[in-house]
Amino acid sequence: MSQCPTFDLLHQTAKDLVKQAMTVFLQFGIKSVNMDDLAKELGVSKKTLYKHFQDKKELIQLAMEQHCLELEAVILEASNAGGNAIDSELRIMKHVHQVVSQMHPSILYDLQKYHPKAFLYCVKTRDDILLGAVESNIQRGQVEGVYRPEVDPAVAAHFLVSVSSAVREMAQDTSNHKPIAQLYWQSAMYHIHAISNPRGLDYLKKKLASEFQPI
Repeated sequence: MSQCPTFDLLHQTAKDLVKQAMTVFLQFGIKSVNMDDLAKELGVSKKTLYKHFQDKKELIQLAMEQHCLELEAVILEASNAGGNAIDSELRIMKHVHQVVSQMHPSILYDLQKYHPKAFLYCVKTRDDILLGAVESNIQRGQVEGVYRPEVDPAVAAHFLVSVSSAVREMAQDTSNHKPIAQLYWQSAMYHIHAISNPRGLDYLKKKLASEFQPI
């Protein structure tokens, strides 16, 4: 079996197909969707899919890579936008919440059970991205005077990644009846409240009241 190509090296047509396929997986799950289903949903022939991808396994691997690249791009854009560290964090939270709100309930289970390589890649890459982004955000917020100065940025970043892992486990637990989007938002709120000082908490309260609907 040939090595799976990286997303960045794909032809633009293949990149577009990967992005569209990810939307289908989010909507319907992974196990229940085969290459025939994908071709139908994407409005292309199965022959076209196999022209660009060896099989469904390769397509899913590329979709997970594209998902991580998109997260990196969102974090970079949020960091470079106006406002302070809390504004940046809220932009990222809003994006992630939107993505997980669209996820089929079985997608994490399907990914871990039937495509463990893609699952582990996605989890490790996402956690590495979050570690660096969260540490930088905390350092920025401390300089700006909205985060508590006594918080260790590296330690707090590891705490959040651990909480993210717990959220994934809770989402896969059939006895849990809370949607993953709600679990994610609660974990993110827990984090930002833990690191914010009184000034930051006051700013956060006003931002949530003016720009976010209750979740």
